[in-house]
Amino acid sequence: MRLSLSRVNVGCGPAEERVLLTGLHAVADIYCENCKTTLGWKYEHAFETSQKYKEGKFIIELAHMIKDNGWD
Repeated sequence: MRLSLSRVNVGCGPAEERVLLTGLHAVADIYCENCKTTLGWKYEHAFETSQKYKEGKFIIELAHMIKDNGWD
């Protein structure tokens, strides 16, 4: 899912280093400002050259998305 995030009602936590499937990255959790539910993460820094394209991109986990009140 591609997301153009203008950060309306979305907060961003501090960056921390995590080992993901594609290697070591510095990522920051993103969350709903309203309910504080973690939605996914933002890639702040990729330590491997082949993963640099991810920097500044967001991952939204579909498991955290809900449909409520007719939202499409």
